[in-house]
Amino acid sequence: MATAASIRVVKQFNYRGTLRNFSNRYHFNGGPPSDSTHWTTFSDAIVTAEKAIFLPIADGGAKILETIGYAGGSEIPVFTKAYTTDGTGGWTTQLPATGDSAALVRYSTADRSSKNHPVYCFNYYHAPQTTGAQLTADQLNATQKTAIQTYASLWLTGFSDGTTNHVRSRPNEHACLGALVEPFITHRDLPR
Repeated sequence: MATAASIRVVKQFNYRGTLRNFSNRYHFNGGPPSDSTHWTTFSDAIVTAEKAIFLPIADGGAKILETIGYAGGSEIPVFTKAYTTDGTGGWTTQLPATGDSAALVRYSTADRSSKNHPVYCFNYYHAPQTTGAQLTADQLNATQKTAIQTYASLWLTGFSDGTTNHVRSRPNEHACLGALVEPFITHRDLPR
């Protein structure tokens, strides 16, 4: 059972001719923020950082719609906040990838599986942009890759709720130690 608190960031992007939601969930250590004010401070800091990894939705990017906070070990939300925050990425070389395409961040941890394999945390981000060049069309736009790496690194140093600094962790509260943005666009199937 998960003991770490978590926050889910819900986004919207264009998918097969319609607007579609997707989300990322981040477990973090330090316990849940103590009250609505602290949750709001924490949530606003995350949204401010995450919006920079997307172009505006009208340009093939995404818009942040909501954050949902959970206490450790529970799937019942203890916090929600609505947003209408459009992506603010400003790169000019852009060619949106297909809707099931995603940029991938892999976070390393000190944990090992029962077979002594490294254990990772992952986040997939829809609305990735390609390089725009024919021979490198499956590569993530370099400027967007840098923006995602910056955002992932912020999770390693943590986001403050005004009192406590919360660092990305596994559901068992073991902290993530490093982050790597994959240079190639991958896919994450969306239910149809």
